[in-house]
This record gives sequence, C-alpha cells and structure tokens, in this order.
Amino acid sequence: MLNTTRGAVLILGLLLALGATATEKKEFRYRVARGASISVVNDFGSITLHPSPGGQVIVAATPSSSKVEADSAQNGNRVDVRTRVLQKGAPDETRVEYDLAVPRDASITLRTASGPVKVQNLGGELTIDADTARVEVSDFSNGHVRVRTVSGPVALDRVRNSYVDVSSVSGPVTLNQVAGKMVGVSTTAAPIQYSGDFAGDGEYSLNSHSGNIDVALPATASVNITARTVNGSVENDFPFRPLAHPTFAPAQGRSFAGTANSGASLVRLRTFSGTIRVKKQ
Repeated sequence: MLNTTRGAVLILGLLLALGATATEKKEFRYRVARGASISVVNDFGSITLHPSPGGQVIVAATPSSSKVEADSAQNGNRVDVRTRVLQKGAPDETRVEYDLAVPRDASITLRTASGPVKVQNLGGELTIDADTARVEVSDFSNGHVRVRTVSGPVALDRVRNSYVDVSSVSGPVTLNQVAGKMVGVSTTAAPIQYSGDFAGDGEYSLNSHSGNIDVALPATASVNITARTVNGSVENDFPFRPLAHPTFAPAQGRSFAGTANSGASLVRLRTFSGTIRVKKQ
C-alpha cells in the first residue's frame, strides 16, 4: 500500500511538472538580413510587436496550457511563427501570448481571430487580418499598413508617410494624426473617426455604408474636400472656401465641397445612410 501511494504521488508530481513546463515562457532568436519576412498565426492570444536591436527577431511565447504550443522556424530570410493546438480545449486553454521584437523594415503578416494586436514604432510592410480582435498601430512611418477586420475595432495613431488601407464590416475605425500619399478606410456598418491635418499632399478616402464619419481638422489643414451622402446628412462648421468648379452640385444638408489653405491634399468623405460631421479642432 505504501509503495502504491508513493507511486501515485510520483506520477502526480511528474504530471504537474510537465504541465508547468508546457505553460512556461519560451524564447526563440534569429538573425535576419534587411527586408526580412515575418509571419504570425495565432487565433486566441495577443500579438505585440516592437523594434529589435540590429538584425534580430526575438519571439517570446507564453502558452496558456499544455493543450497548445508555439512553433517557430526560420527559412532563409523568413521567420514563421504559428500556434499549434495539441488537444482540443476552450479558447482560454488554447491561447498563446506573443511578444516579438523585429527589425523596423521587416515585412510582417499577422493573422488572428480574437487576440488583440499591438504594433509600435515600426515601418516596412504590415498586413493584419483579424476577426473580432482589436488592432492598434502607433508610431508607424515610411511603410504600408493594411488592416482587415470583421468586427474588431481598429486604432491607428501617429502613422506618417505611409500608405494605409483599412476595411472592417462592423468594427469602428479611429485614426489620429495619420498621413500618407494614399489613405483609404471603408466600413459597412461602423463609424470612422479622423483627427488630424490630412498632411502629405495625399489622397484620402473615408467611406461607410451606414456608419457615421467624424472629422476634426486644425486651422492649418491644407485640403480640398468633398462630402456626400445619399440618405444621411452632412454637418460642417469648418471655414472652407467654396470650390470654384465642383464636380457635383452641392445639396444643402446632403453634401458640400470646399478648400482650405492651398488645398494640398484631396479628401473624399462618403456614406450611404450615415452622418458626416466635419469640425474645427
């Protein structure tokens, strides 16, 4: 009986040790050349990216249970990171939290279902595909940002000199101090908020089928702007000058066209049934 008890205790201890090992933080390190490609696929855990020192990719992964593991490998100048489910479980049991340090000029692709995504102080090519996950990109410059969500909210903050392409079905999109040669945002049933000066002598297009569009401009903004809705309404309290030759006849409460300062950037605001509001900061 004593030996049997000792054996059971030993087995239990081994199982506990294995469980603890499976959920411990793991770290992978790689050396890459300029223009490296990095891919992360992780359905339920968070993904956080920030700059690395030199040409390094440092992946820190923390699994939530022994039912899941982080798999990472380098092939040439590409690093692939993927969550592998070893045993069926609830989302909380099959979650891995990732923290990656990557070169600023890397080409990055992130795919997630519900885990939040945060990208800070990078450039290069950034593509994010998400379902319900919240996506945050801040202090991004000299690159290309593509974001697709179903219902996850998107927040871009201080994105400069970059091409931006954001689309969402029902997730709200917020842009603060976002500027580039081409900036496009489209939603089906979600609001779009833009705060900034539309800098960069670029083309900006904010479109929503039934969501509202709110724009806040400083007095120094240099824009050529048109706002139009089919079944919604348009409100404006920014002191635009009327366009000398608008491409359409403005309708009171449904559309307007104007310019401010030198009109360097072209801005188009469109909805089908939402409200467009433009105000001075």
